[in-house]
Amino acid sequence: MIPADARAGTTVGKYKLHEIVGRGGMGVVYRAEHVYIGKEVAVKILHDGYGGRDESIKRFLREARAASLINHPNIVDVTDFGKSNDGTVFFVMELLGGEPLDAVLSRDRRLDLLRAITIINQAAGALGAAHSKGIVHRDLKPENIMLTPREGRRELIRQITDEQGLHTISEREKAFDFVKILDFGVAKVRDPDTSEGRVTQQGVVFGTPEYMAPETARVGISDPRTDIWALGVIFYEMLTGVVPFSGDTAVDVMLKVVSEPVIAPRARAPGIEITVEAEQLIMKALSKDPRQRQQSMEELFDELQRCYGSVRYRRSLDVRSAAEGPIPLQRVKRPGSGPFSEPIARVTPPEFRTASIGLGNGPILLTRRKERRKTLPMELPTVGGADTPSPAAAAPASADEGGGDWVDMDADAPDGTGG
Repeated sequence: MIPADARAGTTVGKYKLHEIVGRGGMGVVYRAEHVYIGKEVAVKILHDGYGGRDESIKRFLREARAASLINHPNIVDVTDFGKSNDGTVFFVMELLGGEPLDAVLSRDRRLDLLRAITIINQAAGALGAAHSKGIVHRDLKPENIMLTPREGRRELIRQITDEQGLHTISEREKAFDFVKILDFGVAKVRDPDTSEGRVTQQGVVFGTPEYMAPETARVGISDPRTDIWALGVIFYEMLTGVVPFSGDTAVDVMLKVVSEPVIAPRARAPGIEITVEAEQLIMKALSKDPRQRQQSMEELFDELQRCYGSVRYRRSLDVRSAAEGPIPLQRVKRPGSGPFSEPIARVTPPEFRTASIGLGNGPILLTRRKERRKTLPMELPTVGGADTPSPAAAAPASADEGGGDWVDMDADAPDGTGG
């Protein structure tokens, strides 16, 4: 068998391997190309030393299954898994651009508050999706967070103080970091079809000491709150430039994680913009007792929305002033009256109506698809005081005559979907 790190130029399965783009504890990642359709992908090859060990192959397979099961835009997408004729075990992922967070921190040392919040926002959403599927990452660290630059889509609101006093200015965001979380190789997966104890041996501690929760360092316990601890450490490091605990050896670090208190971020990095709310979130996430932390990624995400400082963001709207707030949902009044002329939400306020689409010069309406059995008026007129409607009265009333039926958008919607 060819060593995993010497396979450039060879082919595994349907993929031709090019240069190495990453290395991990269990395998080597190559830039590769599908031999038939030419699509570029990333292929992770299991180290040949692990190939003959069933539990390592199971763990390798579990990484592929965990990433594909979550199916979240901020989790790396795994598309294929296989074993070649010579026994090489591999799986195929999307090929990512950008650089890992640890490389960014190594170069820039620390990040501004808004940029750090943007990264934590996405990571919390991705990990929340993983936890909902019974998957705990257990090795979250900057090396496993890939940042890909994307074109800015938000309006930044900046508070400044000058000779005119305190005021705000707005500017278009030029770019932002799109997050992809990698490496679920040591993830804890709740799978009734497999025995977790056969893949992860009891008493074996997995993870990186600087990002390891106290309960994991002490007795090897892990649950979603251990990922919350790790995310708190990463947030701390992005703002201050250092991790809460460090040491000469892994054992030194783990002892400090278990026994020493966390120095507050604003005390660790005085003069750096760290809001009181951001510090409170971090200190709560880094509680020694997991019961004192946020109990879910959703809770952490909600608290994060109150952590912004002198720079905030909002999504800009094409025609509506941002100061006016969100577009209200209003009732649409149709000609005539009746039970069906009651409310259907519209998406454009009247003062910003644009070119007509569908109904005259009005806004585009969000309507219900017409049901044929509801085309008659709810209250039918009677003839001569009788309860039986006349033939003329039984005919469906048109919209122009004030019949008040549901609007049928089938003919008006450009794509024929009925609004």
